[in-house]
Amino acid sequence: MKKILLPVDGSPGCQQALAIAEDIAKKFDSTIIVYFVFDLYRIPNELEYAGYIEKMYDTDGKQEYLDNTVKYFQERGVKAESKLVKGDPPSDIIDEADNGGYDLVIMCSRGMSASKRFLLGSVTSKVVHHVKTPILVVK
Repeated sequence: MKKILLPVDGSPGCQQALAIAEDIAKKFDSTIIVYFVFDLYRIPNELEYAGYIEKMYDTDGKQEYLDNTVKYFQERGVKAESKLVKGDPPSDIIDEADNGGYDLVIMCSRGMSASKRFLLGSVTSKVVHHVKTPILVVK
């Protein structure tokens, strides 16, 4: 097991997935690819969400989160890289997992804020049902 895909969303709820990915990577001398899909299709349709839209499309903040996550792994002796893409999270995670030469995908079952849990749960569900690469879902 040399290459692990770790899709993240920046939520505190998925911190346990980082610990599990670290443990597996250390045992198998694997490289973790921390993967963030910048969701271009989730656009609030109300003007009152202007502040939310600005935060949602903050690619600098998302890249900083990825950089910090990679640093977290590297400080613990784990090889890690990051990848930020723009698109549809379930589709892009499935495509990356199946075409990127990964041995394992590790995802949390839920993340984000309480109001967005259903959406992320549906992302994880879609990935689980369509990905060909072995997947470990962390609750």
